[in-house]
Amino acid sequence: MDSVSPAGRRVARQLEASFASEMMQAARPQKRQGLFDGGAGAGAFDSFMDHALGNAMVARGGLGLAPAIERVIGRAARPEAAR
Repeated sequence: MDSVSPAGRRVARQLEASFASEMMQAARPQKRQGLFDGGAGAGAFDSFMDHALGNAMVARGGLGLAPAIERVIGRAARPEAAR
């Protein structure tokens, strides 16, 4: 595997967490009913929950995107002569 700086690794994890957050948002039902209807302000904090769930997913092993992103970052960081 290509050598990636700690900053590159962190960026890869952040990108994966952002993607996971977007997946959480897309998976949430648009119309809430019954026990899931939290009232008038229930949707105000959904983005915070999506962000927390995305970060938790990455902390637990993620979706497998970060290693692929790290490889791309590692290749982009190498000088042209090494490619």
